Amino acid sequence: MPRSYTIRDPAVEHLAYLCHLAAYTGLVVCLGWLAFFISLKEWELVISLLFLALAILPGWLLAIKGHFSAGLMLAQIACLLFVVIFCYRYDVPGNSVPRTTHLYLPVIALVGYMNYQQNRSRLQAIIILLSLIAFIFYCSTGSLFSIENPIPRSFRVVSSWLNPILATLFLFAGIVAMHTNFSRRTQMSKAIQHALYNEQFILLYQPMVNASGQVTGAEALIRWQHPVSGLLPPSAFLPDAQEAGLMPMIGEWVISRAFKDLLQWQKAAATRHLSVSINITADHLMQPDFVRKLLRRVHANNIPCAQVHLELTESVFVTDPQTVAARMSELAAAGFRFSLDDFGTGFSSLSTLRGLPLEQIKIDRSFIISASESEKGSVIAKNIARMGSELDLEVVAEGIETQQQWSMMKDYGCTLFQGFLFSPPVGVAEFVRLAQGENPKKSTDDPLAP
Repeated sequence: MPRSYTIRDPAVEHLAYLCHLAAYTGLVVCLGWLAFFISLKEWELVISLLFLALAILPGWLLAIKGHFSAGLMLAQIACLLFVVIFCYRYDVPGNSVPRTTHLYLPVIALVGYMNYQQNRSRLQAIIILLSLIAFIFYCSTGSLFSIENPIPRSFRVVSSWLNPILATLFLFAGIVAMHTNFSRRTQMSKAIQHALYNEQFILLYQPMVNASGQVTGAEALIRWQHPVSGLLPPSAFLPDAQEAGLMPMIGEWVISRAFKDLLQWQKAAATRHLSVSINITADHLMQPDFVRKLLRRVHANNIPCAQVHLELTESVFVTDPQTVAARMSELAAAGFRFSLDDFGTGFSSLSTLRGLPLEQIKIDRSFIISASESEKGSVIAKNIARMGSELDLEVVAEGIETQQQWSMMKDYGCTLFQGFLFSPPVGVAEFVRLAQGENPKKSTDDPLAP
């Protein structure tokens, strides 16, 4: 049966938390003001609040669908426009009662900054900047416009106290949320370093098979054997590790452990042919001494480089493609083989790919699923496989879960296959047992599969 897995990304979880916090507090405040406006029979203000609710609704719908960052930005735009127009038309300062609605503008900017920390978008930066400019403008000017409809004094007296209190509470809540997220990231960073020093990480291997179902190698996949939470998938700690700059350390550990296992496989005739695929992140590859340390490790331990696939994603080539290509060429000259992981999901051009020493591409599992569900998906998967073949690349189909998917991708020209149909990620001893002749098609459920 096809499987679906819940991926826990701390950044996404924090954005979801921000969405819920903003939505529920905003709802309570809007309902309170709505009731107050109705009691004053200020129908124009009631209508303006209803328009604000309608404007925020698309953002809430986006958040429900999982697009938390986009939903937050849409809600910020709606609130920013509402506050600016409200200050322009209604909240005109008088001699005895100041303007106070503009105090919500720093709150909008703070929410935007928290969103920007998780998803660095140019649009989000512009929203933050406009919020701060509008706040400064309304702080330093009085009534400069002829089009105005000041709200009743009875409301202004209440709002002159209530708006500062609410704005201060919102700012405080935002600061607490930022501190909570910062503390979580700091604690996670320390825990990851502790796990590295205390051998809490383990490597699992997911077999790759050829068209006959024979195991030819495996992809090395890291897991965290947490003393309290149990076995954790990469999505539970790698985003925090990347943000803390720990990926090079983790990458070095993975390479060291995978090389150690590969050397053990070389000692037996039944496993001597096996290759290992190791995922290399952009920040690890771009370390100044990455190539030197890797080659030194190879020479010190007599590692068979031809049986090591270094897996890169297309996002690696976005930062500095010339440096990446140079390092790939140097390692390829030493015998390493390169694989492009999740092919088709990034933005690299074919001209860029043709100039790289690639020997293998891996078709992302999303294309496999789509190919088995629709005609359009089937056409896309077929063309990706054909493209790889025409570039003289070995084509690997990831995420194979059914016999139908396996047969289909074989027909499309794929030569290697990986997925739950053959085996979930398993420990090194279990992988060796499979490679020595046990049927690799046997599948067990693994909630921590990639």
